[in-house]
Amino acid sequence: MPSSERANLPRWKGQQGCFEIWFVCVLDPGGERAWWFRYTRFTPAPGAPGEPRAMLWAAAFDAASPTPALGLKAIHPLSHLVEAPSGRFGIRLGDAELAPGRCNGHVESGGHAITWDLRFTPEAGQAVRRTPRGADLLPLPTQVAHSQDDMRFTGTVTVDGHRYEVQGAPGLQKHLWGHRRLEELTWLYVPRFQEDPEARLEALSVRPRRSVLSPRLTPIYLRTGQREHAFHEAPGLLFTKMSVPRAGALEFQASSATVAVKGRAWCEPRTLVGYVYRDPAGWDVHVAQSDVATCELERFTRPHPFAAWRPAGRLTSTVGALEFHAPEPLEGVRYIGWDETSLLPLDTAAPSVARGG
Repeated sequence: MPSSERANLPRWKGQQGCFEIWFVCVLDPGGERAWWFRYTRFTPAPGAPGEPRAMLWAAAFDAASPTPALGLKAIHPLSHLVEAPSGRFGIRLGDAELAPGRCNGHVESGGHAITWDLRFTPEAGQAVRRTPRGADLLPLPTQVAHSQDDMRFTGTVTVDGHRYEVQGAPGLQKHLWGHRRLEELTWLYVPRFQEDPEARLEALSVRPRRSVLSPRLTPIYLRTGQREHAFHEAPGLLFTKMSVPRAGALEFQASSATVAVKGRAWCEPRTLVGYVYRDPAGWDVHVAQSDVATCELERFTRPHPFAAWRPAGRLTSTVGALEFHAPEPLEGVRYIGWDETSLLPLDTAAPSVARGG
């Protein structure tokens, strides 16, 4: 696997029709609060509407607050995103920065403000893989590098003047880039379980296009204190499934010859923040996210493929992140429009451009 720094190196070479994203997810150890920060650049495809831009996004989640979900965005000229010298990773977007071991920034809009100044230390200096082996070699429309996992964050986050001291908060950091948005995606990330401090879970279900011929892949990664379960690799990848029974909830299952898991995750709908992402060709994807989700997982084992399944334990967590991507907005979710910088009212439909390309 490449180093974390190498996995984060920019892929944009000045071409049209491209997006590139670095995001950081920070989850409070108690599960009540979480924060999400996103540094991005975007160039429309030739002939598509709009201008190139850079954007800084921030979201704060607090399940116990009267404002349980706050999302903000700042829009900058593309030239405001500056890279570190060749061969080293580091980006600056205005006064905001993301570099090895640190990230900071400030976003203010609609009478609200989020400021962060964090340091982090990953358990290892290598990127990790949570998708099938060789996926990064395929000409996929969207590529992802899981640059840093098992991170611990320390520092401060200030939300509307209230300062939070962050100490040992778990989280991750990813780097994405591509020329076409994925039309459907559901994601679950759980870095901590009550019953097993070594357990980690990441589950993803994705379909690049909404068509009969477009396959749906559901890689699921589970690590416990005893072993890693490679449901994100073949042949385990062939026996995974994820569904969304209602807004803000998902169910999943995976199995191998001798191990099976079944679980669910959910969030309070009022903790969902919505974002409108623009495809370079001009159509929109609606993303609803909550980083204060709950997860329950059951494990089963059997000594051989012809034996009956037996319960092997249960894992529970209140420290998790959920995301739902689709062309249509979820009912009741407030969205930050593509050309907006704060959440739209509930009775205002997010602007959408007909899909194409």
